[in-house]
Amino acid sequence: MKSVFILVVTVFLIACAGNETVVYSNGFSFAKYDYVVIERDDNSAAYGLDVKFGNVISDYHLAVMGSKEYDNLLYAQKKRVLGARVSMSGDSDRIVMGVAFQDYITGRTVANMGSSEKGDLFDKNDREDVFLLVMRSVATAINADRQQALTAGAPQITAPRVAPAPVAEVPQNTPQDDSPESRPYTLTPDFSE
Repeated sequence: MKSVFILVVTVFLIACAGNETVVYSNGFSFAKYDYVVIERDDNSAAYGLDVKFGNVISDYHLAVMGSKEYDNLLYAQKKRVLGARVSMSGDSDRIVMGVAFQDYITGRTVANMGSSEKGDLFDKNDREDVFLLVMRSVATAINADRQQALTAGAPQITAPRVAPAPVAEVPQNTPQDDSPESRPYTLTPDFSE
């Protein structure tokens, strides 16, 4: 009787198990990072997932920035930047979505989160359901890491600010040069073809 009960419970747990995956590299914690650069992926851009991901991730005190903004950060700030790549693929029966995080300065993958669910990739509602499921995993992971850092005595985490671009100093006594090479210009595209 006891073995039948254990068998039934095991079958029930296997049937209820989700297809979600959360994998961390040794020593990784979201609490160590303040910024995210969302890297481009062809299929995520087609569905607008990269923009949606940026909107969600910014709610968790990770400032979303572009790769050009990254270049203006100080080295100490660059060490606190994550790269994120959102991808989604599938067919009319199954949708697979994943988010890969890497330390942006080293390029080392530090975390992967994803899910494989029944659904039609070409159905907006099915895509949205899988997106929300994966974002729930990301949010849970970020919150858990931040909470653990707070209980370990780390300082209060606040939303970071992007460093302003450095401004070059202009000498005060510069003679005005009106030659074509020194004047600013604007490129105007020619769509006549």
